[in-house]
Amino acid sequence: MTARNDAGDTGRTAQLLARAAGVDFPTLGHFLEDGFIDLSLRRIGLAQRMIGTAATLRLDEPDAATVNRAIVELRPSEVLVIDARGDHTHAVVGAVTAAAVRARGASGILVDGAVTDSDALADPRTGLPVHARGTTCLTTKRLDGARGQRQVPVVVGGVRIEPGDVILGDANGVIALAPDVLAGVLDAAERSDAAEPGIVRRIAEGEPLEDLLFLG
Repeated sequence: MTARNDAGDTGRTAQLLARAAGVDFPTLGHFLEDGFIDLSLRRIGLAQRMIGTAATLRLDEPDAATVNRAIVELRPSEVLVIDARGDHTHAVVGAVTAAAVRARGASGILVDGAVTDSDALADPRTGLPVHARGTTCLTTKRLDGARGQRQVPVVVGGVRIEPGDVILGDANGVIALAPDVLAGVLDAAERSDAAEPGIVRRIAEGEPLEDLLFLG
């Protein structure tokens, strides 16, 4: 298990997350090629953006206690990232686990696997942002809590995610980036977002597309 960031790193990460919150996430796709979670993972929970740092769980068996132990260790603004190790049949998150994650002040859940209780996950009163491969009625079982590892590198949707990586999710998908990688493109993303409304307005006003669109 790796240690959480120290106070200085936490402050820098908070500033980075605040800047990321002001960026349209697909804009990052103009400047990056890696870190984009496979599109088979989709938003199932609350219809709002997910912004936080990864608290990872590699779940070796569908054990509810192992998931619960990861939840009680969550910190505010973290995203619980679960690698179900290829098990896409057992739901590892449901109404109770989502409520517990929300109670910890976490920002969302990313599961390379299945979830359940989709109505509760999407309800503003009980849910939070959740991205997963799908839903099922088959759930985890109450085992011994020792069927996985917390705060280790995981692979979710084809992307390697380290504890502390920045997780960004919206209706379009999820991006997982090392903080330094995100920091390196934020200036360009902010400039691009600032320019976009003007371009859209000029298109609507009838300016020649040849003057507005990149044509190579």
